Amino acid sequence: MNTVDRDGWTEPDYREQVAALAEIAAQAATLQPGADTAVAQCGGTWPVPDAAALELGRLSSSYSQLYERVRRLELGAALAEPRDELRSLLSYHLHMLRDAGDLAFSGRRDERTEPFRQELALGLGPYATRLLRLAAELRGRAEAPQDQTTSYSSGRGEYELDDVYLPGEQSAGD
Repeated sequence: MNTVDRDGWTEPDYREQVAALAEIAAQAATLQPGADTAVAQCGGTWPVPDAAALELGRLSSSYSQLYERVRRLELGAALAEPRDELRSLLSYHLHMLRDAGDLAFSGRRDERTEPFRQELALGLGPYATRLLRLAAELRGRAEAPQDQTTSYSSGRGEYELDDVYLPGEQSAGD
């Protein structure tokens, strides 16, 4: 990532940071339909097909790699909250994939785990929606015009605050 020097402090460029985080979130969201299906399959009819175990393993590996990429990203304080939320959602997906596999391929059915098995049949639930929302939010931030809300230039052709009259104000010439 490129760095920006601000008053002697060097930090990665904000837009590049957002783009990197948005890319990981988008990849996680792309994997999500398969993960949702695999988890739901583990809560469905017994026995669960062996192909589901292969899919759980493939998805677990992919989500684990994304989790590690997020963990290693150097981000500024402004992106700490979305980074932490993304890590939390990736962790949830990893746990659900592991737990679904453990339950589906334990080799026996147990009435004590039946409520959890029925919950699995619903897939990833609201966490899936949260991941999609976060991915969309980060994509929006990454595509937003640079410094859209934080830069107020007084360069030529730009308005100064004194040039803007609010309703109810009178100008000096009125």
